[in-house]
Amino acid sequence: MATTQLTPAQIQHFDDEGFLVLRANEHNLIDPTVLQQWTNEVKALPREHGKWMPYDEITADGSRQLMRTENFVNYHAGFASLLNGAEMNAILKQLTRDDMLLFKDKINYKLPGGNGFGAHLDAPAYDHIGQIEHTTANLAVDAATVENGCVEVVPRSHRMDVELANGGAISAKWEAAHEWMPVELQPGDLLIFGSHLAHRSKKNDTTKSRASIYATYHMKSDGDDLKEKYYIDRRENFPPDHERIPGKDYELGVKRYAFSAPFTSIDDNKAGVQVV
Repeated sequence: MATTQLTPAQIQHFDDEGFLVLRANEHNLIDPTVLQQWTNEVKALPREHGKWMPYDEITADGSRQLMRTENFVNYHAGFASLLNGAEMNAILKQLTRDDMLLFKDKINYKLPGGNGFGAHLDAPAYDHIGQIEHTTANLAVDAATVENGCVEVVPRSHRMDVELANGGAISAKWEAAHEWMPVELQPGDLLIFGSHLAHRSKKNDTTKSRASIYATYHMKSDGDDLKEKYYIDRRENFPPDHERIPGKDYELGVKRYAFSAPFTSIDDNKAGVQVV
């Protein structure tokens, strides 16, 4: 596959605005129908200990449903080839000026009735591994629209002093004072943004799912085993629902990871914990 060559204008847009959208026919990384097939395969994985990490959410009507799967790349050859592949790295390197290594992988399913994700920065959830810049490649599995809760960003916020209220959660005052831009995507489209860009999403008010792949990378110059360190810490301090040990204190994990995405509570599986 030929490497996608970004234009100087695209690179400048990423530098200035903090994000870049590449349509599926611009990057040609994967057929959108294959992306949907692979996502369904990960979604159907059984709940096992010590491997991929499925997390649940509680919807507004009290229903429990799958919200996310993390750490799945090592268990799916297709996604491993795509997200660790030379083509993806070549695109990211043009924006970051360095070779990139996968740091974190997750699929947010945004099922019908799925909750929104509060306004936040990603960086504070990663700083315990290293206070460095991370870059996320968000591949749309399904169309992302305003109606089903697409990502919204504040352009240029990666260069702003964003006021935080709790961990990486953005204060209500700062959120209300800034203009948020919806980023609508079609299946296969790619949104790339850094870990200091303010972003959020609303709930899915439609009858169809709005799944997205989020592959977060770090520069190779920052180390070569950061993904392993991240998931060792996350599994110990904020494991998926089925791996939680009754009576164990997960306060550190809640503080470290719990500030943006809807999640079940540690104690009684009721809504109330937010996880990035």
